[in-house]
Amino acid sequence: MMASSLQYAYGDVSQSNKPCLPCFDHNDGPGTAPQNLPAQQRTTQTWDEMKQMEGYLAAEMHKLTVEERAKAMDDIHCVGEELKETPEMVEKLLEEFDQIVRQVKTPFYEMAVIQNREHVEDPSFRLRFLRCNIHNVHLSVRQMMDYLKYKATYFGEDKVAREITLDDFNDEDMELLMAGLYHIQKETDRSGRVVVYLMTDVFARCKIENLIHVAHYVWNNILIPMHNVQMKGICFVYYDMTKQGEKYAMPGLNFMRTLAKVLMTFPIRYSVTHLCLNPER
Repeated sequence: MMASSLQYAYGDVSQSNKPCLPCFDHNDGPGTAPQNLPAQQRTTQTWDEMKQMEGYLAAEMHKLTVEERAKAMDDIHCVGEELKETPEMVEKLLEEFDQIVRQVKTPFYEMAVIQNREHVEDPSFRLRFLRCNIHNVHLSVRQMMDYLKYKATYFGEDKVAREITLDDFNDEDMELLMAGLYHIQKETDRSGRVVVYLMTDVFARCKIENLIHVAHYVWNNILIPMHNVQMKGICFVYYDMTKQGEKYAMPGLNFMRTLAKVLMTFPIRYSVTHLCLNPER
């Protein structure tokens, strides 16, 4: 789907039966079209692949209900609704959240409790996950557990129960942060959602560890604490910065799979996603 409200759910794309374009490889390096084919044949092959994917997307759209299709069109045109809550609803959700945590707590959660119980039991911290998943408590608890696991993996177990700061960055992290990988637009979209850009000229030329460090800081320290972001989600824009004639460095599938698994643990709702590609390239 071109635009959707994402809840916390992801799977192993290698097990998917959906079509995969052969011009993208399954290694950690950039994907490229077969260069041993004549230019005309490469162009024809790429066109056929595009038509195949276009047909697939059209078929998926036809499977949607009238309400789902209307929601998708609203997302495309930046029309959205704010999450609704009442104090009574929040209290009930937090009680259910705590009950489920006691049943499914993981070693990483117990580690966090030992280090700083107030951090992981803070209602404002747990509400981030509940709002991200549109009040689905089971998905919210699962997401929090995985969030703590990946936080320990990429920042160290001693940091699992505290906020990550710039003091935790190495030189490569700081260089990537200052390179302008992310841009947060001053103005919101027509539905009042924060607009966030990912600049592709930097994205495909960095290490996965540095990218996760910077993404964690920007998402969890800047975006997610905003009440507006928690209630409405964000408008995410994948912005193509490559120039005409410049070779596009596409990250490999393993790189993208790892990144997706970590990013999907961040309690933020992607209410709408746009791909802005350079027509001259």
